[in-house]
Amino acid sequence: MAQGAKHKPTIESRAQVAALKSYGHTQEEISTFLNICKDTLTYYYSRELETAAINANSQVAKRLFNRATKKDDLSAQIFWLKTRARWRTEDVESIVDQNNALREEVILLREQLDSKNKKEY
Repeated sequence: MAQGAKHKPTIESRAQVAALKSYGHTQEEISTFLNICKDTLTYYYSRELETAAINANSQVAKRLFNRATKKDDLSAQIFWLKTRARWRTEDVESIVDQNNALREEVILLREQLDSKNKKEY
């Protein structure tokens, strides 16, 4: 673009900005690609910049969801449940150890509190 020429967004440039942003490129990189300054990029393409990652994540989530539900893909199902339903797999012994440590701490605190209360009376 000639120096001093006013930038005019096109359908193609809007699609390019959205694609580049959804692929993880920075605004500086996109500005360089379009040969415009960052301020011009944000002025003309704010909507594309704001929604590109949302659209990309939605497309990937849709494919993952379809694999988990329609193709009965166990890996996709496990991933979905761990990330979306907050399922966790923990070693049972680890949970028992944590519970025992907490139980011992509670017993110690009770003993300390009881001894402190006895001294006050």
